[in-house]
Formats: sequence, structure tokens, C-alpha cells
Amino acid sequence: MKKIITLISAVLLFAMVATATDEPKYEVYAGYQYVRSNAFQGHFFNRDLGLFQDVNTGFDMHGGDAQFIYNVNHWASFVVDAGGVNKPNIGIAGFNLGVSNTTAFVYGGPRFYYRRHNHGILGLQPFGHLLFGAAFRHLGTDINAVTVVETPNIPIATPTVVLGNLFPGPLALVNARLTNSDNAFSMKVGGGLDYRFNKHFSVRALEVDYILTRFPAIFTGVRANQNNLGASAGIIFTWGAM
Repeated sequence: MKKIITLISAVLLFAMVATATDEPKYEVYAGYQYVRSNAFQGHFFNRDLGLFQDVNTGFDMHGGDAQFIYNVNHWASFVVDAGGVNKPNIGIAGFNLGVSNTTAFVYGGPRFYYRRHNHGILGLQPFGHLLFGAAFRHLGTDINAVTVVETPNIPIATPTVVLGNLFPGPLALVNARLTNSDNAFSMKVGGGLDYRFNKHFSVRALEVDYILTRFPAIFTGVRANQNNLGASAGIIFTWGAM
């Protein structure tokens, strides 16, 4: 009887140790990111109707996302998330503005998993998170203009491309790029599904998030809430043991 009890205890201890070390301590995620941005909300003057209209013009942005995950235990983790997306030409109310938008995000916060018997549901491990951080937006547009008659005509003995652009002379066609950068509070709330192949490699089948940003409104300059939708999918590299 003692031998049987000892054997059963050894088996249970081995199972507990295997379970305790089944989940990785650290994970690194890299993948594609899509954001449906609603950053240009406000009032837009409709020339055809001669009045201002409320505009909530959404546009698609594409880029990448990376995360570092520290697993505290089998169900709780701490996540550091960084990514960026881009839109080459923004349109508002059916008009292309010729404005490019590059937005970067940085977050940190808790994530919670459901890992039933360390295998999830049909191999999938659902999770949800609440992340806080900041968003950084860079806008740019190219313009063409003609200098005024009063522009001084400065002779250059050894003209170069740079100096030639600095001193175009009167009534000259010049090209320029205007840029503007903003930063704002941002929050990401959502979840997804991971599928684990082995102890070193997993796949994120899908992550869907609500993304809140508070950039200044393009029409008023007053900070306001922008409600955006994000989605991501990619690969996960894991190492270490709990």
C-alpha cells in the first residue's frame, strides 16, 4: 500500500510540475495591424448646400504591431504594446486631401487568459486586456506655390539644389511639404485568440480592439474622443517556464 501511495504521489507531483512549466514565462508577438480610424470628426462646410455638416469620415490604415508579454501566472500577464499604421492620402466627405497620416501607439497594461487545463478551448486560448498609453500622429502634405513679385532675387555664385530651393526668386514655382505632429492619450480595450503549436511557437489567429484617442479635432483644434477599431494577427515566440 505504501508503495502504491508513493507511486501515486510521484505521478501527481510530476503532473503538477509539468503543468506548472507548461506555460511560457515570456512571449514576443509580431504581426500585421489594421485600424479603422475616425480621427477626423467635426464640422465640414458643404459648399453645395452652403452650410456646415457633421462629419465622421472613417478611413483604413495599415501597419504593424509588436508586443512583449510577461506571464505572471497561467491566467494573468503584463503586456507592453507598440505599433504604427499609415494612410498615404486621407479623404474627407468624398474629397482626397492629399494628406498622409502616420500614427504610432505605445501601451502597457494587464491581460487575462482563459487556459482550461493549459489547452484553452479546442487549442485556442482566449484573452482580454485593458491597455493605457499614448498615440503619436504625424500629418504631411505637399503644396505648390508661386512666389510673389517682391521676393528678392539673390544671385548665387555656386548654385546647389538646396540653395536653389531657398532662393527661388520672384514669380517662381516652388514645391514644399507642410507637416504637423500631435500626441494624445490613448486606450486599447479588446481581446483575441492564440493557438499554441509547441513550447516555442504560437499563432495569434485574431485580435480585435476598441482604440480610443484624444487628438485635437481637425476643424476646431479642441481635443475630443475618437473611437477607432483595430485588428491584428501574427506570430508569437515563447520561451522560459513558470
